[in-house]
Amino acid sequence: AGFPPEDIVFDPNIFAIATGIDEHNNYGVDFIEAARQITATLPHVHISGGVSNLSFSFRGNEPVREAMHAVFLYHAIQAGMDMGIVNAGQLAVYDTIDPELREACEDVVNNRQPKGGGTATERVLE
Repeated sequence: AGFPPEDIVFDPNIFAIATGIDEHNNYGVDFIEAARQITATLPHVHISGGVSNLSFSFRGNEPVREAMHAVFLYHAIQAGMDMGIVNAGQLAVYDTIDPELREACEDVVNNRQPKGGGTATERVLE
């Protein structure tokens, strides 16, 4: 007996990034890597997560939150995430996000140092 793999859903937890606490900055990368590893070892299971948790630090700044969710989903889906708890009416399309905002969100989600100096969080808020 047991469960068929396609009936199993993992939620590795999406935590807030860019909170001002350095240890939180890699949470987006950690989720994406967890999705990649789960998919590699358990190919028929599903991976889900509550996407709005990611951008909790930016609540009240809907354009940034929408862009950040789209950037995160772009990478998480490629890594194996196939389910998500999202507000579908507030999802930006990755390719239509202003290129500067998209690049800034890429830096935050992927915990990268921005090219122009400063922090990724500061750049998103410019």
